[in-house]
Amino acid sequence: MSVTDVVAQLRQAHALLTAARLATAQADAAIVDGAMIFAAATAGSTQPEVAGIADLARLSSEDVRTADALFAQTQALIDTYCHDIAGVGAGEPTAADFRGRATEEAVPSHPPASATTDETEPPEVRYAGWIAELRRSGAKISPERVIRMTRHRDGRLVWLEEGHENSSGRAHILRPERIDEFAGSGIPERRVLDVIFNEIENGSLVRTSGNGGEVYEVPTEVGPRLIKIVIASNGYIVTSHPMGRRRG
Repeated sequence: MSVTDVVAQLRQAHALLTAARLATAQADAAIVDGAMIFAAATAGSTQPEVAGIADLARLSSEDVRTADALFAQTQALIDTYCHDIAGVGAGEPTAADFRGRATEEAVPSHPPASATTDETEPPEVRYAGWIAELRRSGAKISPERVIRMTRHRDGRLVWLEEGHENSSGRAHILRPERIDEFAGSGIPERRVLDVIFNEIENGSLVRTSGNGGEVYEVPTEVGPRLIKIVIASNGYIVTSHPMGRRRG
């Protein structure tokens, strides 16, 4: 078997381990949710079963996280082996992958490896690991409402929901008058969300503003422009707009 064939099969194994890690993240999230619901329903109870179930939930969650850590170690070993024999990790793009992406538009937003990159998956599946991480930290998040997530350049997790045109979220950011404002600043509608997430991940922060506002300088089709991104303390992306005029 050639080195190319070996690497191809190892990449398949690596991908299956990614799927397994996603399953552990989903299981962990379900355990955490179940434990919280059970705790709320049995608050004040002195029955011994209540304490026993809470202990089992904790142990189950620990076991699932241990499995995830073992899967990650296995992936690391596969990566090392692939590097040794072919100079590229099992989870890294090959030259062929890069050639296939050569025509993609500039300023894309690249999800870090801890989120799956299969955009055909529902967001609540694609970002299951991050959603579980947020829930463990006490953040309130509704997976079915999540559209997109990433890790902020400062390390915290942030996410965007569909929201409402008159308040927050994607619907608010991409309402007609706001689309016109972005277009006037050299950012066409098709690029707005990619630009926002690219700045959150890697952007050049100019200054901060009140209520979670962050102002970035963005290269656009008409030259550098400032945009403001407002992120709530829990990581929810509230809104974004070009700077320069009073905003509602």
